[in-house]
Amino acid sequence: MYGVIFDFLRSYVIERHGGRATWDALLAEAGIGYKVYFPVAQYPDEEMVTLANTAARMLNVPVTAVLEDFGHFVGPSLVTYYEMFVKPEWKTFDVLENASSKIHDAIHRHNPKRNPPKLIATRTGEHQMVVTYQSDRKLCFVAKGIIFGLSQKYGEDIQVRETQCMHSGAERCRFEVVRRE
Repeated sequence: MYGVIFDFLRSYVIERHGGRATWDALLAEAGIGYKVYFPVAQYPDEEMVTLANTAARMLNVPVTAVLEDFGHFVGPSLVTYYEMFVKPEWKTFDVLENASSKIHDAIHRHNPKRNPPKLIATRTGEHQMVVTYQSDRKLCFVAKGIIFGLSQKYGEDIQVRETQCMHSGAERCRFEVVRRE
């Protein structure tokens, strides 16, 4: 997993959960110790899982809640970070439709170790979309949070309903997304 995600996690912990001391405490509690994550460097996926599980334990909340809240936080940041791939007129559905085919492909094109999630977003109506997420990482809770974070960034009111999940044995996660007027 790219270091930029760990850097976003650091920002999330600092901004939403008590500052730099909380981040340092999380790293220590997770058994990682002091560490700087470089945005384009690759880090083990297991390290993210360890940090998420440790944060959930420290906050006394389910790990799924931590991951979804992190996704909600990181959605707008991803758009800003990768703004060269996002058209100014795009909204939530546009970003989701183009995430895999344009954004992920451009970011990972020259990295032979790339392993982005497979994300397919298809409009099923003017205000409806189906999003499927598939990844060995099984971070669908982050994906769901990102959808909410994008909608917040673009000032849209959406509803997300997960109709299948890899954590329940499905091959991929499936979200029905409705934009409300």
